[in-house]
This record gives sequence, structure tokens and C-alpha cells, in this order.
Amino acid sequence: MTMASIQTPVVVEEKGRLSIPEKLLDGLDPEWVELWEKHGSSMVRADELSLEEYRKSPATYSFTYPTCPGPSVFHVEDIEIPVSQPAGKIMIRVYTPAGPGPFPVHLNFHGGGWVLGNLNSEAAWCRHMCNKAQIKVIDVDYRLAPEFPYPTSIYDSWDAVKWTIANASTLNVDPSSVSIGGLSAGGQMTAVMAHFARDEGIDLKLQLIIVPATDMRYCLRARELNETSCPYQSVLLYHDAPWGPLGREQWFLKYWLGDDDATQEKILTKEWICTPVLAPSFKNLAKAHIITAEFDLERDEGEYYGQLMQEAGNEVTMKRYPGVPHAFGHFNHPERGLSQSFVYIEDTSRILRQVHFDKSEE
Repeated sequence: MTMASIQTPVVVEEKGRLSIPEKLLDGLDPEWVELWEKHGSSMVRADELSLEEYRKSPATYSFTYPTCPGPSVFHVEDIEIPVSQPAGKIMIRVYTPAGPGPFPVHLNFHGGGWVLGNLNSEAAWCRHMCNKAQIKVIDVDYRLAPEFPYPTSIYDSWDAVKWTIANASTLNVDPSSVSIGGLSAGGQMTAVMAHFARDEGIDLKLQLIIVPATDMRYCLRARELNETSCPYQSVLLYHDAPWGPLGREQWFLKYWLGDDDATQEKILTKEWICTPVLAPSFKNLAKAHIITAEFDLERDEGEYYGQLMQEAGNEVTMKRYPGVPHAFGHFNHPERGLSQSFVYIEDTSRILRQVHFDKSEE
């Protein structure tokens, strides 16, 4: 989404109905407080209406004020590729830096709860990575639910990884220098695909797991949310945060997994590719970097997933960004963004340079 396409959020009669409650203000980033109160607190969130209604005017129901297209890069190309489960085609967007190549390559899987998002969602971040890390970045437009429900998005994304490696010569990329990553839903899929890569003998330089959903069993609508049913303190603290409450996660799962409680429970409690903390083995996974946000209900499950990988002997680094909400990485407008978003851009580009060029920390 470009700045030109951004519309004014829907304003309800009671201004500030989504204002930040007093109990959450302590430690919250003042920049985020200002942005939310000015541009988010009087809007209608996507999860407060049906997906059909949302799709009539996506920009109207999205808190997109601080986003931007991002910097120019040397070359951008869209390529249609085949996918297998079910058979079809998806689009990828390839960002290429100047130079002869072959280039290292990072594949990005955008956020949006497996229901929302597209190749514009994280274009600015992809462009920054291309320029700052001097690598090719491939953004993957996997198919979305409910038209393509779980687990289509996961297998679309994995097909994109394998297609990239198989077509390395044509793409002018180094098939021995591949990393993967994603934010939120994309982080969940990245975690799953690292297991696929290990099992299929594909060596990845990095799995960059950003504010991931690794254990959503607490989202089951039939379960009462309490310390017994949910081991994650961040969920108990922030389940009613106005920018990303538990109901928003349940809204996504309704479309991704289906609107049947029994089906949701079966998938969430039995199938590890939906709930990665249940994976049968955490041994011999690719190097990982996990990013979490302090004021995000998904914070603790992401850090627990990192702990599971560490305990299995994997190389894992983690960073929790203070004072910010779940999708803080999206707020990267040069004049109206969050400082922590720019720290995130510098951090991730540095990490990608390090893993692909074997450079020590600068």
C-alpha cells in the first residue's frame, strides 16, 4: 500500500473509544502512545467486522498512517511461480541490489494472520534489506484464507523456498546462501519451514523469526483465559490491548482454520505445523534470531520457542524491543514512524549481512 492509497480511518461517534487504558501506559513507548491516540484510538479495527466488509475497503480499517513505500532499489521484478498444495501459481517480488552477483538471498513471508497482507505489506523493509545488506530479497505473495485455508500458506511459502534454490542460476543467487524470515504469521511459517529445511537436507543461513505466533492454543474460544489455561504472562497482561487483543487473533484463526471449535482444537493441539512448540524434534535447526515486542501478547510464546531451540543445542539469539506493540516493525515512515522500527531495520540488516557474508558484528 502506498501513501497515496491510504484513507482516513473510520471514526466512530465516541472519539477515543480505543484509547490506551491507564494500566498499560507504564513503560509504553511515548512515540507509540502518541501515534495510537492520534491515529488509532478512534478507528474501527479489521477484526471488528467481517472479512467481506473489510475487503471492500482495506485501507479504511487499517492503522497504516506511518507506513511508506520505502527506498529505491536497483531492480525490482515480479515473477509468477508454481505451487503444489493445492496446485496453482503465486507471485514473488524480487529486489536486487547493484552488482554482478550471484547474490545471497533472503525470502520474506509477510504478516497478516494468514488472511490479510500482500506484496506491499513489508515492501519498505524488503527494500531496506536489499540496500543495507546488499542481498537479493524475495517477498512471497502466498495464498490467503479463507479461500485457501490452513495449511496452504505454509506450503506455498515452502514451495517458494525450493523454487528459489532450484532456479538459483536464473535468479543469479547463491543457493548455498539462503535465509528465510517473516513477521507474525510469517514468523510462524518461518519456524515451521526451518524444520522442513532440516528434514529435506537444505542448509539455511538463518531463520529470522519476528513477533511469531508459535503457540495459539490459548486462542481456543471454548477455553477460559487464565493462568491454568495459558502459561504466557504476556497474554494475560495484553489480551485486551486495544491495538492487538486476543479477539483479533481469534478473528484470524476463524478464517485460517475454520469457524468450528472442534476443528480449531484438533489443529491447534495436535498439528505442530500450526503450533510449532509441539514440533517432534528441535535438533539441528538453522541458526535463528527471534524478535519480540514488549507490549505484544505473543511475546512470551516467541521467547519460549527460542528457549526450546536453545535447549536442543541450536544457535539462537533473541531481542525484545522495549515499549512497543506487536507490529512495531511496520511503523517505518521517515518522518512519522517509531524509533524502535528504525532500530529494527538496522538490527535485521546487520544480522543478514553477518550470516551471508560471514562478517563479525560491526
